[in-house]
Amino acid sequence: MILPLILIIPLAGAFLLTLFEQLKRYLGKIKIDSDVLNHLFANILALGIFILAILSYSIAGLKNLNTLPPDRLLEFDLLQVILISIFAFLVWMAVLFSINYMKDKGGLGYYYALIFTLLSGLSTVVMANNFFTLFVGWELFALSSYALVAFDRLKRGAVEASLKYFIMSTAGSSFVLLGIALTYGIFGSVDFATLRNSTAITSNPLTGFIIAIFVIGFGGTAAMLFLNAWLPDAHSHAPSTISALLSGMVVKAGAYGIYRTVFWAFGGSNDIVASSSVFISWLGILTMFEGNLLVFAQFWRKDIIDFKRILAYSTTVHLGFIVLGIGAGTEVGISASIFHILTHSLGKGSLFLLSGTIIAAIGSRDLREMKGIGRRSPFIGIVLTIGLLSLGGIPITGGFASKLYVILAIFNGNHTEIMNILLVVLAIINAVLALGGYLYILKFIVFDEPEAKGEEKLKIPVFEAIALIIMVLVIIVLGVWPTEVFNQIIQAIGNLFT
Repeated sequence: MILPLILIIPLAGAFLLTLFEQLKRYLGKIKIDSDVLNHLFANILALGIFILAILSYSIAGLKNLNTLPPDRLLEFDLLQVILISIFAFLVWMAVLFSINYMKDKGGLGYYYALIFTLLSGLSTVVMANNFFTLFVGWELFALSSYALVAFDRLKRGAVEASLKYFIMSTAGSSFVLLGIALTYGIFGSVDFATLRNSTAITSNPLTGFIIAIFVIGFGGTAAMLFLNAWLPDAHSHAPSTISALLSGMVVKAGAYGIYRTVFWAFGGSNDIVASSSVFISWLGILTMFEGNLLVFAQFWRKDIIDFKRILAYSTTVHLGFIVLGIGAGTEVGISASIFHILTHSLGKGSLFLLSGTIIAAIGSRDLREMKGIGRRSPFIGIVLTIGLLSLGGIPITGGFASKLYVILAIFNGNHTEIMNILLVVLAIINAVLALGGYLYILKFIVFDEPEAKGEEKLKIPVFEAIALIIMVLVIIVLGVWPTEVFNQIIQAIGNLFT
Protein backbone atom coordinates (compact mmCIF):
# COMPACT_ATOMS: atom_id res chain seq x y z
CA MET A 1 0.00 0.00 0.00
CA ILE A 2 1.35 3.42 -0.97
CA LEU A 3 -0.69 5.28 1.65
CA PRO A 4 1.33 4.17 4.70
CA LEU A 5 4.64 4.52 2.83
CA ILE A 6 4.22 8.29 2.50
CA LEU A 7 4.28 8.46 6.30
CA ILE A 8 6.57 5.54 7.16
CA ILE A 9 9.47 6.26 4.77
CA PRO A 10 10.28 9.75 6.17
CA LEU A 11 10.06 8.44 9.75
CA ALA A 12 12.23 5.42 8.94
CA GLY A 13 14.71 7.72 7.22
CA ALA A 14 14.71 10.01 10.26
CA PHE A 15 15.54 7.03 12.48
CA LEU A 16 18.45 5.98 10.27
CA LEU A 17 19.81 9.53 10.09
CA THR A 18 19.70 9.77 13.87
CA LEU A 19 21.50 6.42 14.07
CA PHE A 20 24.23 7.65 11.70
CA GLU A 21 24.77 10.65 13.98
CA GLN A 22 24.92 8.45 17.07
CA LEU A 23 27.47 6.17 15.40
CA LYS A 24 29.56 9.06 14.08
CA ARG A 25 32.61 8.15 16.14
CA TYR A 26 32.51 4.48 15.13
CA LEU A 27 31.95 5.29 11.45
CA GLY A 28 35.04 7.49 11.55
CA LYS A 29 37.13 4.56 12.76
CA ILE A 30 36.29 2.61 9.60
CA LYS A 31 37.01 5.63 7.37
CA ILE A 32 33.37 6.57 6.72
CA ASP A 33 32.59 10.27 6.87
CA SER A 34 29.22 10.45 8.64
CA ASP A 35 28.49 13.93 7.26
CA VAL A 36 28.92 12.72 3.69
CA LEU A 37 26.74 9.71 4.51
CA ASN A 38 24.05 11.96 6.00
CA HIS A 39 24.07 14.32 3.00
CA LEU A 40 23.92 11.45 0.51
CA PHE A 41 21.22 9.48 2.30
CA ALA A 42 19.08 12.56 2.99
CA ASN A 43 19.15 13.67 -0.65
CA ILE A 44 18.32 10.20 -1.96
CA LEU A 45 15.49 9.94 0.56
CA ALA A 46 14.09 13.41 -0.22
CA LEU A 47 14.16 12.85 -3.97
CA GLY A 48 12.62 9.40 -3.55
CA ILE A 49 9.73 10.73 -1.47
CA PHE A 50 9.05 13.46 -4.04
CA ILE A 51 9.02 10.95 -6.91
CA LEU A 52 6.75 8.65 -4.91
CA ALA A 53 4.33 11.51 -4.24
CA ILE A 54 4.23 12.45 -7.94
CA LEU A 55 3.70 8.88 -9.13
CA SER A 56 1.37 7.74 -6.37
CA TYR A 57 -1.95 8.79 -7.91
CA SER A 58 -1.34 6.78 -11.07
CA ILE A 59 -0.31 3.60 -9.27
CA ALA A 60 -2.86 0.82 -9.72
CA GLY A 61 -5.40 0.54 -6.94
CA LEU A 62 -4.62 3.85 -5.24
CA LYS A 63 -7.72 5.59 -6.54
CA ASN A 64 -9.80 2.84 -4.99
CA LEU A 65 -8.84 4.10 -1.55
CA ASN A 66 -11.80 6.44 -1.82
CA THR A 67 -14.12 3.42 -1.58
CA LEU A 68 -12.87 2.68 1.94
CA PRO A 69 -15.26 3.23 4.89
CA PRO A 70 -15.86 6.90 5.75
CA ASP A 71 -14.50 6.46 9.29
CA ARG A 72 -10.97 5.55 8.12
CA LEU A 73 -8.16 7.52 9.73
CA LEU A 74 -6.50 8.68 6.50
CA GLU A 75 -7.50 9.52 2.95
CA PHE A 76 -5.38 9.92 -0.14
CA ASP A 77 -6.99 11.65 -3.08
CA LEU A 78 -5.72 14.08 -5.71
CA LEU A 79 -5.73 17.01 -3.28
CA GLN A 80 -3.48 15.11 -0.89
CA VAL A 81 -1.17 14.16 -3.77
CA ILE A 82 -0.83 17.81 -4.81
CA LEU A 83 -0.12 19.16 -1.33
CA ILE A 84 2.27 16.38 -0.33
CA SER A 85 4.08 16.79 -3.67
CA ILE A 86 4.54 20.51 -2.92
CA PHE A 87 5.89 19.76 0.56
CA ALA A 88 8.12 16.93 -0.65
CA PHE A 89 9.57 19.15 -3.39
CA LEU A 90 10.40 21.90 -0.89
CA VAL A 91 12.04 19.39 1.44
CA TRP A 92 14.12 18.07 -1.46
CA MET A 93 15.24 21.60 -2.38
CA ALA A 94 16.12 22.40 1.24
CA VAL A 95 18.06 19.16 1.63
CA LEU A 96 19.91 19.72 -1.67
CA PHE A 97 20.73 23.29 -0.64
CA SER A 98 21.98 22.03 2.73
CA ILE A 99 24.90 20.12 1.19
CA ASN A 100 26.82 23.40 1.02
CA TYR A 101 24.85 25.46 3.51
CA MET A 102 25.24 23.02 6.43
CA LYS A 103 28.85 22.12 5.64
CA ASP A 104 30.97 21.56 8.75
CA LYS A 105 28.02 22.15 11.11
CA GLY A 106 27.46 19.73 13.94
CA GLY A 107 24.44 17.50 14.43
CA LEU A 108 23.78 17.03 10.73
CA GLY A 109 22.00 13.72 11.22
CA TYR A 110 19.63 15.25 13.77
CA TYR A 111 19.01 18.20 11.45
CA TYR A 112 17.93 15.98 8.56
CA ALA A 113 15.97 13.67 10.88
CA LEU A 114 13.93 16.61 12.15
CA ILE A 115 13.20 17.78 8.59
CA PHE A 116 11.84 14.37 7.58
CA THR A 117 9.83 14.13 10.81
CA LEU A 118 8.40 17.54 9.94
CA LEU A 119 7.42 16.23 6.50
CA SER A 120 5.78 13.14 7.97
CA GLY A 121 3.77 15.24 10.43
CA LEU A 122 2.57 17.59 7.70
CA SER A 123 1.65 14.65 5.47
CA THR A 124 -0.43 13.25 8.33
CA VAL A 125 -2.26 16.58 8.68
CA VAL A 126 -2.97 16.67 4.94
CA MET A 127 -4.22 13.07 4.84
CA ALA A 128 -6.17 13.17 8.11
CA ASN A 129 -9.81 12.19 7.81
CA ASN A 130 -10.74 13.25 11.33
CA PHE A 131 -9.68 15.81 13.89
CA PHE A 132 -7.87 13.30 16.11
CA THR A 133 -5.51 12.12 13.36
CA LEU A 134 -5.01 15.71 12.25
CA PHE A 135 -4.02 16.72 15.78
CA VAL A 136 -1.48 13.88 16.06
CA GLY A 137 0.18 15.00 12.83
CA TRP A 138 -0.07 18.62 13.96
CA GLU A 139 1.89 17.97 17.15
CA LEU A 140 4.45 15.86 15.28
CA PHE A 141 5.39 18.61 12.85
CA ALA A 142 5.14 21.30 15.56
CA LEU A 143 7.66 19.57 17.82
CA SER A 144 10.03 19.19 14.88
CA SER A 145 9.61 22.86 13.99
CA TYR A 146 10.49 24.06 17.49
CA ALA A 147 13.71 22.07 17.46
CA LEU A 148 14.65 23.21 13.96
CA VAL A 149 14.16 26.89 14.78
CA ALA A 150 16.57 26.47 17.71
CA PHE A 151 19.00 24.29 15.76
CA ASP A 152 21.70 26.98 15.85
CA ARG A 153 21.27 27.02 19.61
CA LEU A 154 24.61 28.75 20.19
CA LYS A 155 23.49 31.68 18.03
CA ARG A 156 22.09 34.56 20.03
CA GLY A 157 18.31 34.61 19.96
CA ALA A 158 17.72 31.17 18.42
CA VAL A 159 16.50 29.48 21.59
CA GLU A 160 14.46 32.54 22.57
CA ALA A 161 12.78 32.58 19.14
CA SER A 162 12.03 28.87 19.42
CA LEU A 163 10.54 29.35 22.89
CA LYS A 164 8.35 32.20 21.65
CA TYR A 165 7.18 30.02 18.77
CA PHE A 166 6.57 27.14 21.18
CA ILE A 167 4.42 29.25 23.52
CA MET A 168 2.26 30.75 20.78
CA SER A 169 1.95 27.49 18.85
CA THR A 170 1.04 25.58 22.01
CA ALA A 171 -1.64 28.15 22.77
CA GLY A 172 -3.02 27.62 19.27
CA SER A 173 -2.87 23.84 19.67
CA SER A 174 -4.79 24.21 22.92
CA PHE A 175 -7.58 26.00 21.07
CA VAL A 176 -7.63 23.23 18.47
CA LEU A 177 -7.76 20.59 21.21
CA LEU A 178 -10.59 22.46 22.92
CA GLY A 179 -12.46 22.59 19.62
CA ILE A 180 -11.98 18.83 19.17
CA ALA A 181 -13.24 18.15 22.70
CA LEU A 182 -16.33 20.32 22.21
CA THR A 183 -17.00 18.77 18.81
CA TYR A 184 -16.88 15.24 20.21
CA GLY A 185 -18.83 16.14 23.35
CA ILE A 186 -21.65 17.88 21.49
CA PHE A 187 -21.85 15.96 18.20
CA GLY A 188 -20.42 12.57 19.26
CA SER A 189 -17.78 12.31 16.53
CA VAL A 190 -14.60 13.90 15.23
CA ASP A 191 -14.77 12.24 11.81
CA PHE A 192 -15.08 14.76 8.98
CA ALA A 193 -17.59 12.80 6.90
CA THR A 194 -19.80 12.00 9.89
CA LEU A 195 -19.84 15.62 11.04
CA ARG A 196 -20.51 16.85 7.53
CA ASN A 197 -23.64 14.70 7.30
CA SER A 198 -24.88 15.54 10.79
CA THR A 199 -28.09 17.55 10.99
CA ALA A 200 -27.32 18.51 14.59
CA ILE A 201 -24.56 20.86 13.43
CA THR A 202 -27.04 23.17 11.68
CA SER A 203 -29.40 23.48 14.64
CA ASN A 204 -26.85 23.75 17.46
CA PRO A 205 -26.17 27.36 18.55
CA LEU A 206 -22.61 26.46 19.60
CA THR A 207 -21.49 25.49 16.08
CA GLY A 208 -20.30 29.00 15.22
CA PHE A 209 -18.41 29.24 18.50
CA ILE A 210 -16.65 25.92 17.85
CA ILE A 211 -15.67 26.97 14.32
CA ALA A 212 -14.27 30.25 15.70
CA ILE A 213 -12.16 28.29 18.20
CA PHE A 214 -10.72 26.14 15.42
CA VAL A 215 -9.98 29.20 13.25
CA ILE A 216 -8.12 30.87 16.15
CA GLY A 217 -6.16 27.71 16.86
CA PHE A 218 -5.16 27.10 13.26
CA GLY A 219 -4.69 30.83 12.71
CA GLY A 220 -1.79 30.91 15.17
CA THR A 221 0.28 28.60 12.98
CA ALA A 222 -1.00 30.34 9.85
CA ALA A 223 0.37 33.66 11.20
CA MET A 224 -3.01 35.31 10.86
CA LEU A 225 -4.12 38.69 12.22
CA PHE A 226 -2.48 39.49 15.59
CA LEU A 227 -1.26 35.86 15.87
CA ASN A 228 2.02 36.23 13.97
CA ALA A 229 4.39 37.62 16.61
CA TRP A 230 6.39 34.37 16.58
CA LEU A 231 6.97 34.40 12.84
CA PRO A 232 9.65 37.10 12.33
CA ASP A 233 11.79 35.90 15.24
CA ALA A 234 11.59 32.28 14.14
CA HIS A 235 12.55 33.17 10.57
CA SER A 236 15.35 35.50 11.59
CA HIS A 237 17.13 33.03 13.87
CA ALA A 238 16.40 29.69 12.18
CA PRO A 239 18.73 28.36 9.47
CA SER A 240 17.60 29.78 6.13
CA THR A 241 16.67 26.31 4.89
CA ILE A 242 14.28 25.99 7.84
CA SER A 243 12.89 29.47 7.19
CA ALA A 244 12.03 28.26 3.68
CA LEU A 245 10.20 25.25 5.10
CA LEU A 246 8.39 27.29 7.75
CA SER A 247 7.11 29.75 5.17
CA GLY A 248 6.50 27.20 2.42
CA MET A 249 4.97 24.41 4.48
CA VAL A 250 4.26 25.01 8.16
CA VAL A 251 2.20 28.19 7.95
CA LYS A 252 0.22 26.66 5.06
CA ALA A 253 -0.87 23.84 7.39
CA GLY A 254 -2.80 26.43 9.40
CA ALA A 255 -4.70 27.61 6.31
CA TYR A 256 -5.36 23.97 5.37
CA GLY A 257 -6.74 23.33 8.86
CA ILE A 258 -9.19 26.21 8.43
CA TYR A 259 -10.27 24.82 5.06
CA ARG A 260 -10.80 21.31 6.43
CA THR A 261 -12.79 22.64 9.38
CA VAL A 262 -15.15 24.95 7.51
CA PHE A 263 -15.68 23.07 4.25
CA TRP A 264 -15.33 19.46 5.36
CA ALA A 265 -16.18 18.94 9.01
CA PHE A 266 -18.82 21.69 9.23
CA GLY A 267 -19.50 22.14 5.53
CA GLY A 268 -22.75 20.21 5.34
CA SER A 269 -24.82 23.34 5.91
CA ASN A 270 -24.88 26.09 3.31
CA ASP A 271 -25.79 28.65 5.98
CA ILE A 272 -22.75 27.77 8.09
CA VAL A 273 -20.45 27.86 5.06
CA ALA A 274 -21.86 31.21 3.95
CA SER A 275 -21.49 32.91 7.34
CA SER A 276 -18.06 31.39 7.94
CA SER A 277 -16.91 32.48 4.48
CA VAL A 278 -17.72 36.12 5.21
CA PHE A 279 -15.74 35.98 8.45
CA ILE A 280 -12.79 34.24 6.78
CA SER A 281 -12.75 36.68 3.85
CA TRP A 282 -12.46 39.72 6.09
CA LEU A 283 -9.91 37.94 8.24
CA GLY A 284 -7.82 37.49 5.10
CA ILE A 285 -8.12 41.18 4.12
CA LEU A 286 -7.20 42.44 7.60
CA THR A 287 -4.26 40.03 7.73
CA MET A 288 -2.97 41.45 4.44
CA PHE A 289 -3.14 45.01 5.73
CA GLU A 290 -1.35 44.06 8.94
CA GLY A 291 1.36 42.23 7.02
CA ASN A 292 1.99 45.14 4.68
CA LEU A 293 2.15 47.65 7.54
CA LEU A 294 4.66 45.45 9.37
CA VAL A 295 6.78 45.08 6.22
CA PHE A 296 6.99 48.83 5.67
CA ALA A 297 7.68 49.38 9.36
CA GLN A 298 10.88 47.35 8.93
CA PHE A 299 12.21 49.80 6.32
CA TRP A 300 12.05 52.63 8.88
CA ARG A 301 14.02 50.84 11.59
CA LYS A 302 17.32 52.42 12.59
CA ASP A 303 18.92 49.46 14.38
CA ILE A 304 18.78 46.72 11.73
CA ILE A 305 16.65 46.25 8.63
CA ASP A 306 16.48 42.47 8.85
CA PHE A 307 16.01 40.98 5.38
CA LYS A 308 14.64 37.69 6.73
CA ARG A 309 12.25 39.56 9.02
CA ILE A 310 10.87 41.44 6.02
CA LEU A 311 10.34 38.16 4.17
CA ALA A 312 8.61 36.75 7.26
CA TYR A 313 6.08 39.57 7.50
CA SER A 314 5.57 39.29 3.75
CA THR A 315 4.42 35.72 4.34
CA THR A 316 1.56 37.13 6.41
CA VAL A 317 0.37 39.13 3.39
CA HIS A 318 0.30 36.03 1.22
CA LEU A 319 -1.45 33.98 3.90
CA GLY A 320 -4.11 36.66 3.73
CA PHE A 321 -4.51 35.95 0.00
CA ILE A 322 -4.72 32.22 0.66
CA VAL A 323 -7.37 32.65 3.35
CA LEU A 324 -9.23 35.17 1.17
CA GLY A 325 -9.52 32.57 -1.59
CA ILE A 326 -10.87 30.06 0.92
CA GLY A 327 -13.35 32.69 2.05
CA ALA A 328 -14.80 32.96 -1.45
CA GLY A 329 -16.64 29.76 -0.60
CA THR A 330 -16.44 28.39 -4.12
CA GLU A 331 -14.62 25.60 -5.91
CA VAL A 332 -12.54 28.10 -7.88
CA GLY A 333 -11.72 30.12 -4.77
CA ILE A 334 -10.36 27.19 -2.80
CA SER A 335 -8.51 25.93 -5.89
CA ALA A 336 -6.94 29.37 -6.33
CA SER A 337 -5.81 29.26 -2.69
CA ILE A 338 -4.16 25.88 -3.19
CA PHE A 339 -2.44 27.19 -6.32
CA HIS A 340 -1.23 30.24 -4.39
CA ILE A 341 0.16 27.90 -1.74
CA LEU A 342 2.25 26.35 -4.52
CA THR A 343 3.49 29.60 -6.08
CA HIS A 344 4.17 31.33 -2.76
CA SER A 345 6.04 28.29 -1.45
CA LEU A 346 8.32 28.44 -4.48
CA GLY A 347 8.79 32.20 -4.49
CA LYS A 348 9.31 32.66 -0.78
CA GLY A 349 11.24 29.41 -0.46
CA SER A 350 13.72 30.51 -3.12
CA LEU A 351 14.18 33.90 -1.43
CA PHE A 352 14.77 32.40 2.00
CA LEU A 353 17.30 29.97 0.56
CA LEU A 354 18.93 32.85 -1.30
CA SER A 355 19.05 34.83 1.94
CA GLY A 356 21.18 32.03 3.38
CA THR A 357 23.63 32.42 0.50
CA ILE A 358 23.76 36.20 0.88
CA ILE A 359 24.10 36.17 4.67
CA ALA A 360 26.91 33.61 4.47
CA ALA A 361 28.69 35.82 1.92
CA ILE A 362 28.45 39.16 3.76
CA GLY A 363 27.99 37.99 7.35
CA SER A 364 24.88 40.08 8.04
CA ARG A 365 21.08 39.96 7.76
CA ASP A 366 20.91 43.76 7.50
CA LEU A 367 19.41 44.87 4.19
CA ARG A 368 21.67 47.94 4.20
CA GLU A 369 24.70 45.66 4.01
CA MET A 370 23.27 44.02 0.88
CA LYS A 371 23.28 47.16 -1.24
CA GLY A 372 24.20 46.37 -4.84
CA ILE A 373 24.99 42.72 -4.13
CA GLY A 374 23.05 41.78 -7.27
CA ARG A 375 25.71 43.59 -9.29
CA ARG A 376 28.47 41.66 -7.57
CA SER A 377 26.70 38.42 -8.43
CA PRO A 378 24.39 38.37 -11.49
CA PHE A 379 23.15 34.96 -10.33
CA ILE A 380 21.89 36.44 -7.05
CA GLY A 381 20.36 39.32 -9.01
CA ILE A 382 18.43 37.00 -11.35
CA VAL A 383 17.12 34.70 -8.62
CA LEU A 384 16.14 37.64 -6.42
CA THR A 385 14.38 39.36 -9.32
CA ILE A 386 12.34 36.31 -10.30
CA GLY A 387 11.44 35.50 -6.70
CA LEU A 388 10.38 39.05 -5.83
CA LEU A 389 8.45 39.59 -9.06
CA SER A 390 6.58 36.32 -8.51
CA LEU A 391 5.61 37.37 -5.00
CA GLY A 392 4.63 40.77 -6.38
CA GLY A 393 2.35 39.21 -8.98
CA ILE A 394 4.14 40.30 -12.14
CA PRO A 395 3.19 38.46 -15.40
CA ILE A 396 5.24 35.48 -16.64
CA THR A 397 5.66 34.30 -13.04
CA GLY A 398 3.62 31.80 -11.07
CA GLY A 399 2.66 34.42 -8.49
CA PHE A 400 0.84 36.49 -11.12
CA ALA A 401 -1.33 33.54 -12.15
CA SER A 402 -2.24 32.51 -8.60
CA LYS A 403 -3.06 36.07 -7.46
CA LEU A 404 -5.17 36.59 -10.58
CA TYR A 405 -7.08 33.37 -9.88
CA VAL A 406 -7.72 34.45 -6.27
CA ILE A 407 -8.98 37.90 -7.32
CA LEU A 408 -11.24 36.45 -10.03
CA ALA A 409 -12.59 33.91 -7.56
CA ILE A 410 -13.41 36.65 -5.06
CA PHE A 411 -15.12 38.71 -7.77
CA ASN A 412 -17.38 35.71 -8.46
CA GLY A 413 -17.62 34.62 -4.82
CA ASN A 414 -20.65 33.60 -2.80
CA HIS A 415 -21.02 36.97 -1.07
CA THR A 416 -23.17 39.88 -2.17
CA GLU A 417 -22.09 41.68 -5.33
CA ILE A 418 -21.10 44.81 -3.40
CA MET A 419 -19.05 42.82 -0.90
CA ASN A 420 -17.31 40.90 -3.68
CA ILE A 421 -16.30 44.16 -5.38
CA LEU A 422 -15.13 45.67 -2.10
CA LEU A 423 -13.02 42.60 -1.28
CA VAL A 424 -11.47 42.67 -4.77
CA VAL A 425 -10.58 46.37 -4.45
CA LEU A 426 -9.00 45.84 -1.02
CA ALA A 427 -7.10 42.78 -2.26
CA ILE A 428 -5.72 44.75 -5.23
CA ILE A 429 -4.67 47.61 -2.92
CA ASN A 430 -2.78 45.14 -0.76
CA ALA A 431 -1.20 43.52 -3.80
CA VAL A 432 0.05 46.92 -4.97
CA LEU A 433 1.40 47.76 -1.50
CA ALA A 434 3.24 44.45 -1.35
CA LEU A 435 4.65 44.99 -4.85
CA GLY A 436 5.97 48.38 -3.76
CA GLY A 437 7.95 46.76 -0.96
CA TYR A 438 9.36 44.12 -3.28
CA LEU A 439 10.39 46.72 -5.86
CA TYR A 440 12.19 48.74 -3.19
CA ILE A 441 14.17 45.65 -2.14
CA LEU A 442 14.88 44.85 -5.80
CA LYS A 443 16.15 48.37 -6.50
CA PHE A 444 18.33 48.42 -3.40
CA ILE A 445 19.93 45.00 -3.82
CA VAL A 446 20.13 44.69 -7.60
CA PHE A 447 20.20 48.15 -9.17
CA ASP A 448 21.98 50.36 -6.64
CA GLU A 449 25.74 50.69 -6.79
CA PRO A 450 27.54 48.48 -4.23
CA GLU A 451 29.73 49.98 -1.55
CA ALA A 452 33.37 50.41 -2.54
CA LYS A 453 34.45 47.81 0.02
CA GLY A 454 32.28 45.17 -1.57
CA GLU A 455 32.99 45.27 -5.25
CA GLU A 456 34.52 41.80 -5.58
CA LYS A 457 32.50 39.06 -7.26
CA LEU A 458 30.68 36.52 -5.11
CA LYS A 459 30.94 32.78 -5.66
CA ILE A 460 27.77 30.71 -5.25
CA PRO A 461 28.24 27.15 -3.91
CA VAL A 462 27.28 24.62 -6.56
CA PHE A 463 24.47 22.76 -4.76
CA GLU A 464 22.94 26.00 -3.53
CA ALA A 465 22.95 27.24 -7.13
CA ILE A 466 21.36 24.03 -8.43
CA ALA A 467 18.50 24.21 -5.91
CA LEU A 468 17.82 27.87 -6.67
CA ILE A 469 17.91 27.30 -10.45
CA ILE A 470 15.37 24.49 -10.19
CA MET A 471 13.02 26.61 -8.09
CA VAL A 472 13.09 29.70 -10.32
CA LEU A 473 12.58 27.56 -13.42
CA VAL A 474 9.46 26.04 -11.86
CA ILE A 475 8.23 29.56 -11.00
CA ILE A 476 8.58 30.57 -14.66
CA VAL A 477 6.95 27.37 -15.93
CA LEU A 478 3.95 27.91 -13.64
CA GLY A 479 3.72 31.50 -14.85
CA VAL A 480 3.77 30.58 -18.53
CA TRP A 481 1.65 27.40 -18.32
CA PRO A 482 -0.52 27.64 -15.17
CA THR A 483 -3.70 26.18 -16.64
CA GLU A 484 -2.83 22.49 -16.45
CA VAL A 485 -1.83 22.58 -12.79
CA PHE A 486 -4.81 24.75 -11.87
CA ASN A 487 -7.21 22.36 -13.64
CA GLN A 488 -5.77 19.46 -11.65
CA ILE A 489 -6.39 21.39 -8.43
CA ILE A 490 -9.96 22.19 -9.48
CA GLN A 491 -10.48 18.49 -10.17
CA ALA A 492 -9.18 17.70 -6.69
CA ILE A 493 -11.48 20.22 -5.03
CA GLY A 494 -14.46 19.52 -7.29
CA ASN A 495 -15.63 16.43 -5.40
CA LEU A 496 -16.54 18.65 -2.45
CA PHE A 497 -18.95 20.76 -4.48
CA THR A 498 -20.69 18.01 -6.43
